[in-house]
Amino acid sequence: MKNKKIKIIVHRFLNRTATQEEIKVLSKWLKENKSTFREEVELHHLITGAIEKEKAEYLKKELIAAFDQTNIIRRPTRKNRLLKHVAVFVGLMTLGIYSYLQRGPEVKTLEKEATITFEDGSTKETLNDKASGIVSSTNAYVVKQEGTKITYKKVASGQKETSQLVYNTLDVPYGKRFQLVLSDGTKVYLNSGSSLTYPVAFYNKGARNVVLRGEAYFTVTSDSLRPFTVSTKFIDTKVLGTEFNISSYQDDGHLQVVLVEGSLSVGLKNTANSSDLLLKPNQLASYSYSDTKLSTENIDVSSYVAWKDGVLLFKNEDFYHIAKKLERHYDVKIEIKDMQVSNERFTGRFKTETIEEILKAFQRIKGFDYTINENRIKINPKKSSI
Repeated sequence: MKNKKIKIIVHRFLNRTATQEEIKVLSKWLKENKSTFREEVELHHLITGAIEKEKAEYLKKELIAAFDQTNIIRRPTRKNRLLKHVAVFVGLMTLGIYSYLQRGPEVKTLEKEATITFEDGSTKETLNDKASGIVSSTNAYVVKQEGTKITYKKVASGQKETSQLVYNTLDVPYGKRFQLVLSDGTKVYLNSGSSLTYPVAFYNKGARNVVLRGEAYFTVTSDSLRPFTVSTKFIDTKVLGTEFNISSYQDDGHLQVVLVEGSLSVGLKNTANSSDLLLKPNQLASYSYSDTKLSTENIDVSSYVAWKDGVLLFKNEDFYHIAKKLERHYDVKIEIKDMQVSNERFTGRFKTETIEEILKAFQRIKGFDYTINENRIKINPKKSSI
């Protein structure tokens, strides 16, 4: 079999898009080409599937050079640890390929995916960050995915409006972010560990209401006849047309609404509108879960909304809350055993760095030790050198 053809089949197999016929061909070829398959898995799956693109070529060359050495296990360097995991992974892939053939393409990966829950309670995985196509459609609307963007489009404007709205819920797990375009054109950027419940199509007149759990950045399409409201557990945020960010994670101890441009009112649920706070651009409204108070202050919005562009921006922020954001962004669990570090404040900007690179950057400023075991990280007091 030509080398180019088998590489294509291996690529499709690793991306779970191979046909049954291609899988049979791969299974037959694998019996005589285990070492070649091992190389393809190492250089394709682990590099292009799990590591940032800009680092792929460098690490690929590093792996090839390392495998050419006769003795690579000398001391536990970072490279050798990577190779150790590569060998374990490839061994499992080689041994497990036959069970994969028997179970077919419904085998699920360990990676968590974003999901859409429909009105009838059924759930649809949005596949992966690179998927595209129709997620759902009716004679009234179409739901389409383009990578990390989900778009709702109303297609039956000539039909009579239904008497009852139909709601969907988009859930985004830790380690991922998604953009949602609602049927009215409103753009919603959902951060890790967040969910939004929304109508698949709004009424032509009347309020537009959505429910948020977690954090989201909104760019609301202006419509004076249809005010837009974002409801959280304790706060309602009402707008006509504006850009703003809401963070309502339960484990943060507070809820924050940041106004970027436009105007909006923020008020406690089930209270008179007269008690609502009116925000101006570059202002923050904060609600404390402990004392149930709502307050405002002037702020620099950049550090509150940078996540939308994949940037982690910390400005004089305590490490306790930084750790919470790192947990969501990287889908890890961080346990802080050094309370001095927990209260220490840091400033930094990160985009393509790994979680370990970020920890090392903070470590240079405030001495502490840390251990990483799979997705669990412990922050420990610095050990004495004596």
